Amino acid sequence: MRSPLNPLPLSNPAAVAIQTKPELSIILVSYDSLADLKRCLPTLLPQAETVSMELIVVDNHGRDGVADWITAEYPSVRLLSNPTNSGYAGGNNLGLSQASGQRVLFLNPDTELAPDCLDRLMTTARRHPTALITPKLLKPDGRINACGNEMNYTGLTTCRGLDQPAATFTALEPVPLLSGAALLAPRAVLQLIGAFNETYFMYFEDTELSMRARLAGFELLCEPAAVITHYYTLGMSASKFYYLERNRLLTLLHILSRKSCRQLVPALAVTELLMWLYALKGWGYLRARFRTYGYLLRHREAIRAHHRAIQTTRRITDAQLMKGSLTDLPFGQLMGGSIGRFCTAIARPVYALLRPRSFS
Repeated sequence: MRSPLNPLPLSNPAAVAIQTKPELSIILVSYDSLADLKRCLPTLLPQAETVSMELIVVDNHGRDGVADWITAEYPSVRLLSNPTNSGYAGGNNLGLSQASGQRVLFLNPDTELAPDCLDRLMTTARRHPTALITPKLLKPDGRINACGNEMNYTGLTTCRGLDQPAATFTALEPVPLLSGAALLAPRAVLQLIGAFNETYFMYFEDTELSMRARLAGFELLCEPAAVITHYYTLGMSASKFYYLERNRLLTLLHILSRKSCRQLVPALAVTELLMWLYALKGWGYLRARFRTYGYLLRHREAIRAHHRAIQTTRRITDAQLMKGSLTDLPFGQLMGGSIGRFCTAIARPVYALLRPRSFS
């Protein structure tokens, strides 16, 4: 498995900086995503008239015939067949290893692009050549899915602007985290900080990459003029709960200093208690909790080594990285409705009290 911090087998950053064609590589990882790609590709390919790009679809060992369909219907699309399902991270890294664009857009198949989306994204990218950028993601009903992401300081993430009107965010602005549903990054930056962490398999790879980029001094932006509709249904399963919780803790252990992790212990204890209470909904969820701790224990040496490697790229302090992180928890995304709002209101003062002063 390729270390997420090792340089990818791409040309050197100086060479990347002067490349002009294609300007953009777009990578879509498909796992039984044929129906989604049939909706996505017709909104994507016409934009090649304004943006020089190559399109790479990674078939992540799916069984829906997507490879045959792309070969027949879209011969200009570069198809990579992954012999195994290596998850979101592994599939995107495979596509990245074959990409030649100056910049890379990691894009979920369950998306539909506005006609001028890529042009607007690339205009902003040219003005901010080292920034990583996310567009405005809308739900099919027109409300916001995400304008970047935010994070409670104990690691739980939430979609920034979730369910707000589409016109809520209108200006280009920095964001704490990017959404992996649509993430534009310069290849030279990815060479420096590394690509997605393949041990994550799915969930939180975008959070860890975002935090590594910020730690290394790179800016994260949301360009709300670039609009993508995201056909995503929020849900939870025991398997998803495992990856979310395991990767949440991995991210904190990878990114933050040991001093910061010690300062977080009281608040983390509260979050862990809440996650155990949530896990009471079923045995699969309880098992996921035990699996999380078992994984962290078995891989503690690898976690320490990864932490040490990341710290060599550090250009800002944890205080700068975590400034503005939330005291809210995303109960609304887990429970919804009045119950979620009530739990958020109860938890907010507790997390405000336990927040390390340096994170304020």
